[in-house]
Amino acid sequence: MQCDTNEVYNTSKITGMGYINQAGKGYFPDPWCDYASLEMPRTLRNVLQWCEHIWLNNGTFRTACERTVRYFLTQIEIKDVSDQEAKKWREYLNESVNVIDLLANLGDDFMCYGNVFSSLYVPFDRFLICKKCGLERPIQKVDYTFGKNYQFTGTCPKCKHKGIFERRDRRAAEDETLRIIRWDPHSIIIQYNPLSHDVEYRWRIPESFKREIRDGNPFYLRTTHWEFIEAVRDDKLFRFNDKMFHHFKEETLSGIRVMGWGIPRLVSNFKQAYYIQVLKRYNEALALDYIVPFRVLTPSAGSSREADPILHQNLGAYNSKVMNMVAEHRKDPATWHFLPFPINYSSLGGEGATMVPSEMINNALDEMLNAQGVPIDFYKGTMTLQAAPTALRLFQQTWPQLISGFNGWLTWFVQQTARIKNWEPPRVQLQPVTLADDLEKKNILMQLAAGNQISKQTAYAPLGIDVAEETRRIFDEQKETSELERDAQREMSEQQQMEERIATMERGAAGAMPPGGAGMPMGGGMPMGDPAMGGAPMGGAPMGGGGGNNTPQDMLVQAEQIANQLLQMPYEQRKSQMLQLKKSNEALHALVKSKMESIRQQAQSIGGYQILQGGSPG
Repeated sequence: MQCDTNEVYNTSKITGMGYINQAGKGYFPDPWCDYASLEMPRTLRNVLQWCEHIWLNNGTFRTACERTVRYFLTQIEIKDVSDQEAKKWREYLNESVNVIDLLANLGDDFMCYGNVFSSLYVPFDRFLICKKCGLERPIQKVDYTFGKNYQFTGTCPKCKHKGIFERRDRRAAEDETLRIIRWDPHSIIIQYNPLSHDVEYRWRIPESFKREIRDGNPFYLRTTHWEFIEAVRDDKLFRFNDKMFHHFKEETLSGIRVMGWGIPRLVSNFKQAYYIQVLKRYNEALALDYIVPFRVLTPSAGSSREADPILHQNLGAYNSKVMNMVAEHRKDPATWHFLPFPINYSSLGGEGATMVPSEMINNALDEMLNAQGVPIDFYKGTMTLQAAPTALRLFQQTWPQLISGFNGWLTWFVQQTARIKNWEPPRVQLQPVTLADDLEKKNILMQLAAGNQISKQTAYAPLGIDVAEETRRIFDEQKETSELERDAQREMSEQQQMEERIATMERGAAGAMPPGGAGMPMGGGMPMGDPAMGGAPMGGAPMGGGGGNNTPQDMLVQAEQIANQLLQMPYEQRKSQMLQLKKSNEALHALVKSKMESIRQQAQSIGGYQILQGGSPG
């Protein structure tokens, strides 16, 4: 195969005259000289265009190829770096770059074109600098003019100097994600040395892009690296940096001169694709002309010459009456119709269902996809579990170039990203699909890991489990569980202590209460020893609760005395006394507060709430 201009091959050069002589019995046509051979693409550019056309117009072929690509997209293994670095790379690849989706798109390019061209785009910010005062501002904040000399001119907003701005490009923030450009293979030019296998890649810049640059489109001037603008200025091809550009391709036979290009596998199935398209074309004709029958109404011939309406009726009037009858029936299907003569009804066609070559199309499509390297059971989803391990292993061996292409692209991307971001480069690759899909092998690995014969990471990696991350999560869960258990135990202990304290106090209070329950005088009067009535506090305990009473009975009596005293105080003073009591004796504070609530409720029940002064309890 020659690149661009020469023919792919010519069957007449292979088979001579195109006929086979059968020992003087005449000539038979050359079986290689068929209609499909006449339509074969002759140049590499035509091959790419034809493959693109098939991809966009044959949905079954496209879906089968997409399933093939995505079958090999497994978990990404990151090795030879610390756990912290591996976690950083994993987050960057999966969350920032969405590397699996990106690999899927690259794989689609590979299946269609047989070539994948990609490069790194490093985000940058462009600034314009005044040559007189040195004012530097982003290009989008400067009023400038982009002239034919490819220089930025304008007036400095600070010193008002009119002239040429100096351009300066800086890399964007460190945390900004690098972008991947998938290049159109139609605009890529390859210069290839067949001896050294050295390759240079150039981009034929589209005229629409050149026009935007030359017209000074602000968006293009702000987001386009200056090397591309210089190529537009000089009207030359753009040569890619070898480190920033990557190409993986479908290799072919050494005897085919492809000059550094890959040949899509679909080219080998051109005749089968041509055959399928012929069947579909005639299938479309059948659907248009033979599926819906053609209905005909004709006058019925009479039994004699005198009774034959064909001889005595005006056929023009007959046709008009029949058409009016059909029109009325469409308006009102329940209407009655009248004709002065009998008619016959017949249908023509409608036999398209028996003529459609559906079985031939399906067989041809199965043959084409099988030749493409996609098992029939795989793209139909009918593969059984028993046959899956062997079939999938053979399927993987059919596409080694796709797997190596993915792994090679990942290695290139990680190395260039590490160089630009100054990170530690790891070793990356896709997890082998036989390991990811072989249930028996997974069980063996789990058993070996349980016996400490292999690492847990090796056993759990096919399941998409990061052992280090899961270990950290286990420790976090255990820590959180322990804290919750401690909190629950502390609450239960405090509640139990409070219940025991209250029970003890209640038992002491029951033993000290006078007969008849004379804790409150009849008629709702204040208890004995009320300071408001001229008495002294019972027991003589100070307000702060610092007396020598230690028994629960003494504490209850003291709490009742303090509660009676506090209820006679203004709110602010009562609140202050309660705070002091809480600091000195929390247990007594709780009892006093309870007693105050009890006295209020009793006072409300007997209508004596007016003797209580102040607001809310302390």
